[in-house]
Amino acid sequence: MLDIQVRSHAARGPIPPIEFFRIELMPLAEGRVSVHMTATTVDEEGPELLDQEIVSDRVASIDDVLALIRAHVSFVARSPKTEH
Repeated sequence: MLDIQVRSHAARGPIPPIEFFRIELMPLAEGRVSVHMTATTVDEEGPELLDQEIVSDRVASIDDVLALIRAHVSFVARSPKTEH
């Protein structure tokens, strides 16, 4: 399971389980890279997919892209289901 850290200035509640995570990279004219990360979840109130922006930034290198991913995404062990 993924644990996502959303933009710090956004006032949002806990994120529902992530269905998938998207990272978009775009080279910029000045040699930098535009990075946009989005998580898609299922709306708990109806059968609908919701996109939530995780981070959008411009960085200098692929190492900075990886650092940005590490800062906002981590893997968390799922708790085992208990059967009754």
